[in-house]
Formats: sequence, structure tokens, C-alpha cells
Amino acid sequence: MVSPDLGKFALLQMDVHRHAFKTTTVRNAALTAPYMHNGVYNTLDEVLDFYNRGGGAGIGISLPNQTLPPDPLNLTKEELAALRGFIESLNDTSPITPPVRDFPRIPAGNRFVRKR
Repeated sequence: MVSPDLGKFALLQMDVHRHAFKTTTVRNAALTAPYMHNGVYNTLDEVLDFYNRGGGAGIGISLPNQTLPPDPLNLTKEELAALRGFIESLNDTSPITPPVRDFPRIPAGNRFVRKR
């Protein structure tokens, strides 16, 4: 069953936008489960299987606006593993800078500070 979420249609009220959603970047995709606009898949393997089978139309869901061809990709287990490895390689590994917690003190009597 297609999700009842109408996507951009709810905002724009144009049929062409019914069940339309922005495609997000692949960067950090391995860190952002659950997947899809409605969180239906919990793992990258489930997402890759979905697309390998031809997306929604490929598994028998009627999606008039799907631009993905419904043909299965027929990727092998090795190709799917390589694709998952590529997606995982796009994770940002830079350290996260902690937020500044010690803000500078403004001296008492500063003419720019007003008392409330």
C-alpha cells in the first residue's frame, strides 16, 4: 500500500506533486536509518533490495509519478555489497566540534548592556 503521505501535494495542491518527495543526498546515508520518506526500511540492504527489484512499481505498487523504470536491476550479491560499501564510504568521519559553553563575560557597568 502506498503511504497516505501526499508529499509536496499537501502544500502545492497540484496533482503532479502528489506523493512527490525531495531526494536527499547520499552523504552520511549509512548513518540516517530509517530510510525512505516514511521510514519503511531500517537497513541499507532493504533499500538496495527495493531498488534492485525495480522500486515501488517493480514490486507491484501502482505509482503513476514514479520516474524509476520498473525493471529489476538484477544486481548480484557482490554488486549489492559493493554498492553498500560505496554508500558507507560517504560517511563524514570528521570529529564533531563541541559547542562553546563558556561565553565571554561582559564587564559590569558596560554602557552597551541595559538593565531590564
